[in-house]
This record gives sequence, structure tokens and C-alpha cells, in this order.
Amino acid sequence: MLLKSFLIGFLWGSCVSVFNHYYLKRVIKKNEGQPPDKGMLAIINCYIVRYFINIAALFAVYRNMWMLAGTAAGLTVMMHISILRYLKSRKTSRAPKK
Repeated sequence: MLLKSFLIGFLWGSCVSVFNHYYLKRVIKKNEGQPPDKGMLAIINCYIVRYFINIAALFAVYRNMWMLAGTAAGLTVMMHISILRYLKSRKTSRAPKK
């Protein structure tokens, strides 16, 4: 039962994390041609909204400790995926050319 709660929380946190990631990508792409001040303000607002979304996701499961722990772990999924993508792209760009 504890593992099931943790996995449900992990899936919930992962879904929220993926949504946050694509929301940020959409805001960045939408504001590419904007003046720096306006684009930066939009991105800052996006980060503030993302923090509130994360807090709401954690608050939704706060009564079940294992689900809360799983949600917290799931919220870090896109960060780890982004790091792995970056390291992979860095490794391929440093590969010796023949």
C-alpha cells in the first residue's frame, strides 16, 4: 500500500512537472521576438505561476505522507531529464570528427 501511494504520487508529480516544462517552453517561444523587458517579465510571471502550480500539486496530496513524498520526487523529473539531454548533447558535440 505504501509503494502504491508513493507511485501514484510520483506519477502525479511527473505529470505536473511535464506540464510545467511545456508551459515554460511555450512562454519562451511566444516571447522570442519581444523586447527584452517584455519577454523577461513574461518569463518571470511564468516561473511564479509554476511555483503556485507546484504548491497546489503538493497541497492536493498533503494528507498522505507517501503520496506527498512521491509527488515531491516526481516534480523533479523534468529537471533530471533536461540535465541528461544537455549532457548527451554536450557529449555528441565534443565527439572527435573523422
